[in-house]
Amino acid sequence: MIYCPHLTPDNQCEVAAGMAGCKVRTSPAACNACQNETNPRAINVVTIGMALVNKRRRKRDVGELSAMLANYMPDRDELPATLKIADYRPGPGNELKKMLAWFAKPSETRNCETRVETMNDWGVEGCLRNVDTITEWLLEEAQLRGMPHERFTRVIAKSLVNTAIRRNKGSRTQKLAITCDPS
Repeated sequence: MIYCPHLTPDNQCEVAAGMAGCKVRTSPAACNACQNETNPRAINVVTIGMALVNKRRRKRDVGELSAMLANYMPDRDELPATLKIADYRPGPGNELKKMLAWFAKPSETRNCETRVETMNDWGVEGCLRNVDTITEWLLEEAQLRGMPHERFTRVIAKSLVNTAIRRNKGSRTQKLAITCDPS
């Protein structure tokens, strides 16, 4: 721990305790964060946060502390949201991505995004020609994530790929029917 006039010998923060109405045990990381605030060793984002957590743990009302914390938080720049066109581009890759999204987050390596774009570039016909390659990609990712990747999983992965291709093919056909309807 570092020196702070509000830190008791048993690692209690008196500033946070005053706001929480109970003893608030602190950690070296919290003390360091408090020291680095623009208003160190006093009421700041860190001490309010510690008090808020302690009150919430004791099932006490935290409305006042939440409002106080909001006043101490830095103003956020309201920048417009950036949209990635690739996320809305129709294709078998995006269909497969939607199907897998409920249980698998994209990898840190950006392989997933690259492969989604590749599948979208290939289109339905290219993906049908490369079903085995796409299936291998899924099994490779499963192995990297410590998930099952044996023969049975290969059958499921191939089925997912074919379903994504079929769904994309179906949605394209429906869109063409809507835009080409002569009536």
